[in-house]
Amino acid sequence: MARYLRTTGWAHAVMLSMGAVFLFPFVWMVATSIKTDDEMASTSMWPKLPIFQPASPYARAIEDVTRPAQAPEQAWRDLEPALRSLTTDAVALSATAEPVDRPAWIAGASARLLAQTCAKLPKAAWTSPREEALADYRALLTPEAVAAALDDRLARLELRGLQLRTLDGHIISCAQHDDFATKARIESGEATLRAVGDATRLDYRFSTTDARPVVLAFPLMLPVGFAASDLHKIILSMKADDTWHRLDATVDIGGTRYESRRSTYLAKHRAVAIVFQPPTFDDQTSRARTWVPLRAAARTSGDADSTAAILRITLTPSSTSSAVWGKVRENYARAFNSVPFWTYVINSVILVVLTMAGAMFSSAFVAYAFARLKWPGRSLAFILLLSTMMLPSQVTMIPSFLIWRELGWYNTLNPLWVPAWFGNAFFIFLMVQQMKTIPRELEEAARIDGLNAVQTWWYIIVPQVKPTLAGIAIMSFMGSWNDFMGPLIYLRDQSKFPLSLGLFGVSLEHGGDWSMIMAGNILMTLPVILIFFCFQRYFIQGMTVTGMK
Repeated sequence: MARYLRTTGWAHAVMLSMGAVFLFPFVWMVATSIKTDDEMASTSMWPKLPIFQPASPYARAIEDVTRPAQAPEQAWRDLEPALRSLTTDAVALSATAEPVDRPAWIAGASARLLAQTCAKLPKAAWTSPREEALADYRALLTPEAVAAALDDRLARLELRGLQLRTLDGHIISCAQHDDFATKARIESGEATLRAVGDATRLDYRFSTTDARPVVLAFPLMLPVGFAASDLHKIILSMKADDTWHRLDATVDIGGTRYESRRSTYLAKHRAVAIVFQPPTFDDQTSRARTWVPLRAAARTSGDADSTAAILRITLTPSSTSSAVWGKVRENYARAFNSVPFWTYVINSVILVVLTMAGAMFSSAFVAYAFARLKWPGRSLAFILLLSTMMLPSQVTMIPSFLIWRELGWYNTLNPLWVPAWFGNAFFIFLMVQQMKTIPRELEEAARIDGLNAVQTWWYIIVPQVKPTLAGIAIMSFMGSWNDFMGPLIYLRDQSKFPLSLGLFGVSLEHGGDWSMIMAGNILMTLPVILIFFCFQRYFIQGMTVTGMK
């Protein structure tokens, strides 16, 4: 072992360390793509994995309390027990009767309130006498702050409103505040409805992960003259309980039953609005699919002209594995639905295929003329070709744009792939170095057999340079797939955007939603990584043989 460490072990350790350093940004990006926006505010790098929650409401997990930045370490150690005791007493006095683990609820709310209040305590208070510091802290323990901490640590599912919107822009309010408690009914499952403040709380319990779903039915009284074809959106306002159980909906209206095409997970623990939408003109646009699509599932016994309709909300329990999978795919599904993802993918694939074909053909064809044919001015032309590598792309950007615009190719994909068919100086240089290693006897034998120059290139030379062609294909794929500046300059029609530019719209429209942005980045990066690892043998072989003499 000692000998191994002295000889090659240290080199292996250095390479593994460097690999870990370069791999860390990708690991961080993957971890961030799984986080919720609530977790983005935490200091932890890793997302929290959900577990099966059998009942709601419940007391949320207790958070760790760290020393505030403005508090000296010694002062924090001296005051923290007293501050924690004051906080716990204030929370215990205000905690109401709830069907949850009361000690866990009080402990969680106390930790939350302690962290928030200590952050508000001025720096001078930490260096003042003990009694003065405690008095300053006690003054910050207002009833509003205590109530907010208790509210934050009590996870529950609240139904707050229901609206219908028609295609002509009318808004129909079907439920507000406590209407769910008086008008809705539980058709299945172990659950109760009760009015709490300005909302209706749905308390439910699942004995196992295979327990019966909770089905909540709510009648919709529509105005006279309302037709099912007028329906545009159904908006359910609620406060989720962060259980990651699955929520689906069905709507019986106009003699047809519509059902949601995908489940919505009860993620987060704040107010959200779930939009259910039947097929409309929105499906033909490029706007973000922030709604849950509805599809016609069956005919019902209702009258097509009836003004009576019913909305059913189905809550299905999620096991731990199902909840984890739901959290993993949540941000990726949002990234998919925020843009016309498959349109962008098709455009990117078209560009990649045309660019790869052009790069391989042009580099092999032009390099053959430089490496194997003798013609006047060959050396000078090769020097001029290599000198173009010294020109920054920023220098030729404007002249190239003017040329393509004069050709009428602005807002088309042509300027992004046509240049690849005219050769790339670096790729041609690599191919020339490879072709110079091929024995001339093969070429002479081909000429004796009656092959001309083009036939010799195709039947003799090209099969010998496949490793280099593979390397050029991989590099051109990576360049075309990741190209952002070219599409940004030449394209203005969203239907022509490749994935690199299309996902940029996610960062513009959802600039603060870093978890979804990181999910989009993973979707953009993953094909490049897969291609490289699948063909790295050819890539490394191509890079090796081009340096051989």
